[in-house]
Amino acid sequence: MKKILSLFLFLLTLNFSNLFAKSNYSRLSIGAGLNNFQENGYAICPNPGDAGCDASSGSTTPTVPYMQSSTAFNLEYFTSFNVLKYLKPFVGFVYTDAEAYYGYGGLSGDLYFGDCKCIVITPSLAAGWYIDGSEIKLGHKVEFRSGGDVTYRFKNNVRIGVGFFHLSNANLGNRNPGSEQVIFKYQIPFK
Repeated sequence: MKKILSLFLFLLTLNFSNLFAKSNYSRLSIGAGLNNFQENGYAICPNPGDAGCDASSGSTTPTVPYMQSSTAFNLEYFTSFNVLKYLKPFVGFVYTDAEAYYGYGGLSGDLYFGDCKCIVITPSLAAGWYIDGSEIKLGHKVEFRSGGDVTYRFKNNVRIGVGFFHLSNANLGNRNPGSEQVIFKYQIPFK
């Protein structure tokens, strides 16, 4: 709770003039980072008869703890038009080196900070389709993604930063371990 309060107080000290500055640019975002960087979750047992396989969930597919992260590659397209005044639609795709895939679409909004409006925080919410591969088993094909980017915007509108995201099936499946991603991003504007 102290950390949240400290962050809130810090944000209050920033210059909030034109917090929602207009941006008429679409942008393409490419990035790489870590999927499941907190190393939590479950994987399907390779040999269900082995010790350590958890069949207590009632599922026909027993699981084992999955304590690994993988490299993630990310591609996103943010549109230039607004929905509900400040929100912009976007679509994206994540691929991991453990052959997990996640395609998604959602809404994001840019919040500009500082006199230069060069610090940009972009919270986002999305829904999409997840394919496990040999990656963490998230419990359902439908997964929701929440999080956001913190970027530095240069004068030519190119952005460099990092995104933090959480994937969850919102208890649609029999398990909901969730997974976190941290993605380093390079975003290119175009009209």
